[in-house]
Amino acid sequence: MRTLLRMVYQGRTMSWLVVPALLLVLTGCQGPVTPNRDVLSAYPQIHLASYSLQRKIVLQEPVVSRVGDGQLDIVVPVRNLLNHSLYLEYQYRFLNQQGVQVEENSGWNTLRMPAYSMQQIHFTSFTSQADNFDLDIRRLR
Repeated sequence: MRTLLRMVYQGRTMSWLVVPALLLVLTGCQGPVTPNRDVLSAYPQIHLASYSLQRKIVLQEPVVSRVGDGQLDIVVPVRNLLNHSLYLEYQYRFLNQQGVQVEENSGWNTLRMPAYSMQQIHFTSFTSQADNFDLDIRRLR
């Protein structure tokens, strides 16, 4: 490093425009690389299709309960942060305790959200074998 800086100072091989870039590269290589974290949702069962959707809607904690003969009932409150209507699509699936899917995917459902409105995504399993769920949300284009 000292030899390289000495060569730059003496003007033998590098111009002064390259020095800041070189220093940025060298200082960026310190310590271990930390893995990316999924910051899209605070709830691990809910998956947003894009980072931009995170700035357009707010998800509240899912309300999970048992109904009927033990079917899993899910309500996910969603708020539109925009000053115009937003069209979303969502798809859900139910999982058992081991994380294995126990029912078919729901297919894509449409949710129209007026400006600054609060809506709920509500779905119920067909069987009592469901112990958890996954929910995918994307913007309808």
